[in-house]
Amino acid sequence: MMENVNLHGLYLMLDVAVLALPFLLSFDKKVAFFKEWKYFLPVNLAVGGFFIAWDVWFTRAGIWAFNPDYLLGPEIFGLPIEEWLFFFCIPYASVFTYFALRTYVKRNPLKNADTTLNIAGLIICFLLVWNFRNQWYIAITSFLTFFGLLWTTRKLKRWSADLWLAFFVLLFPMILSNGVLTGLDFWKYPVLHSDASIIRDQIVWYHPGHNTGWRIFSMPADDMVYNLLLIGMHVAGIEALKEREARKQRKA
Repeated sequence: MMENVNLHGLYLMLDVAVLALPFLLSFDKKVAFFKEWKYFLPVNLAVGGFFIAWDVWFTRAGIWAFNPDYLLGPEIFGLPIEEWLFFFCIPYASVFTYFALRTYVKRNPLKNADTTLNIAGLIICFLLVWNFRNQWYIAITSFLTFFGLLWTTRKLKRWSADLWLAFFVLLFPMILSNGVLTGLDFWKYPVLHSDASIIRDQIVWYHPGHNTGWRIFSMPADDMVYNLLLIGMHVAGIEALKEREARKQRKA
């Protein structure tokens, strides 16, 4: 992959590319996502902090690693600065998409399907935990997602259908961005396969002993569960803050 080209800023460029359009469109009159920053920023600080701590642990355990050929060099707690930015840029773009869809999609096609999707997600996560309990990445991710979906289902959260719609809409850009991270020429690989040994030029490397082994192009299929958890925790936190503020205003 372009052996003589300096690609040390590639991961940073990917972060910026993911953030750029959602940030610019945050000032759209209808979406006005900038008004949600007061909710997004504290939630991102808390949720992002959790995921970064998890990331530090897994990096030290060798469950994943980063290729210095595509990094600027500086690290904090063993994580490249680009990885820290990842946990701002990806959630920002995802939550922006969630609010944009709420604004522009007047009739959510999943409005009456969220409970079914939650139950299907619960079953899938349970089976993943059971079958891959010794593979830390997918086991822990599925375990946490299981309880997130269980809480959402029991509480009958009104935003559940909107979260699922955003998740499905984001699948394509997720495959693009994660594809670049896990194999620069990701489109050259089979759509679905289980041979990670054929993948070259990875910004982020995954230990094959801690995931299902299945890849969508170059991206571990496990990342879909991880991204649902990442997006879901942000949405749940933001909606909780908004509900709390609404209750205070009603009492005032």
